[in-house]
Amino acid sequence: MLKLIKESKQRLQQLWGSQLAICWGFIPLVLYLGFRTGADPRMPEPTVLSRLWG
Repeated sequence: MLKLIKESKQRLQQLWGSQLAICWGFIPLVLYLGFRTGADPRMPEPTVLSRLWG
């Protein structure tokens, strides 16, 4: 089995954590930004229910 030094283990853990945060945080971030900016001026305000049923 490959033995890693403590510094390498820490770097791999940081990399794994950042990849996990990007994967699980991207879609909620996009949804948040979409709801924050709102719709076009002629369109009604978006709601969570309209997104689920649309």
